[in-house]
Amino acid sequence: MYAMNSMEFAALLAQLAERPVPPLFDRHVYLWHGELVDLRGMVPTGLTTELDLYALTTVLSKTPFALDEARRLLQSGIATWLREYAPAPGAPQVVVVTGNSLLQRYRVPLDAFFQTSNETRLIVFVVSRRETDFRPVRPMPAYVEIEPSATFEYLRTKLSDHALIGEMNP
Repeated sequence: MYAMNSMEFAALLAQLAERPVPPLFDRHVYLWHGELVDLRGMVPTGLTTELDLYALTTVLSKTPFALDEARRLLQSGIATWLREYAPAPGAPQVVVVTGNSLLQRYRVPLDAFFQTSNETRLIVFVVSRRETDFRPVRPMPAYVEIEPSATFEYLRTKLSDHALIGEMNP
């Protein structure tokens, strides 16, 4: 499996700041497996717009009561957010998406992200190494199941290997 390293990704971001960059594979939708602060330090000034999916849930039109309703509301909220925060034509933008466990929990399709990414708008899903490396201090009861890499694995299955940045072993 080929994963882009952080140096290659930093070079891509630097190019994006200067001019439109056609994607090498698929679309400009990536999975950053590392800390958000490291990604922030890599993106050229003024390019980052952050979409916190947990914060987005506070402005949904209503409270969902079923999984499929939650999925539809999240899909709609994401599509609306991506439209409302779209950059001016030709202006570069890096959309950094956090709170991605909601995408995994409700099986939210990534269509809106793929549709809005282009040669000037790049989408980066962030999954922290601390999240995927989490291990409980004490053993959990048998009825409690913790799968720390579930979010990472969900996103990884939705993206090509070329979209993965950094170490890919959760």
